[in-house]
Amino acid sequence: MKTRAYGTYRLLAAVALMIALCVAAWGIDATIIETTGDVELQQPGATTWEAVEPGMIVPTGATISTSFNATARIEIGASVVVVSPLTRMRIDELVSRDGTDSSELFLRVGRLRADVRGTDGNQADFQVRSPIATASVRGTTFVFDGANLDVSTGIVRLENRFSEGVSVGGGESSSSTGEAAPRPPVEVAEDNATVEVRTGPVDQVRPERPPATGGLTITWEVEQP
Repeated sequence: MKTRAYGTYRLLAAVALMIALCVAAWGIDATIIETTGDVELQQPGATTWEAVEPGMIVPTGATISTSFNATARIEIGASVVVVSPLTRMRIDELVSRDGTDSSELFLRVGRLRADVRGTDGNQADFQVRSPIATASVRGTTFVFDGANLDVSTGIVRLENRFSEGVSVGGGESSSSTGEAAPRPPVEVAEDNATVEVRTGPVDQVRPERPPATGGLTITWEVEQP
């Protein structure tokens, strides 16, 4: 009799715990708000693909695929993700709990831009994984292609597969090969900085387009004696 009563107590306790978890955590909607070109969706567990249309809800576990010159704009809670052409991305987690909106995406190939924000006063815990690196952020704007990270605002932590990482701030960049630790932003900035000096007669020296890698171009004009 005591054994049966104890079993009933454990069952009731488990049910109560499940109810508490359901109350404490609920899903975040991922909604397609705009597309260009051919964008397809593969439902969780499916082997076929279907065309994506604005207004469609993307469930957890689904994969988005964009073709050449195609893009998809997805609203995840208050955050917005823009999926670039030739990208395949899976949504692994969408949940809100304990004052935090948690989103986890898996970027198999391609590139995306994310503008991360929380909802109704909640913080945003946003993570994008790839086969070689992970970008984790709380409220910022960044671009990530699975290896290279460019941050517009806020701070993003970039980690390799061994959880070795660096913090990348607004206006900074970093990258990871998956094996070595991500590069410090200051090293990336030094590599991208160039100084080009040209001299010549006044009528031959004209400003040209800055180098594609960015940096500083100095033009010296020398008058003929």
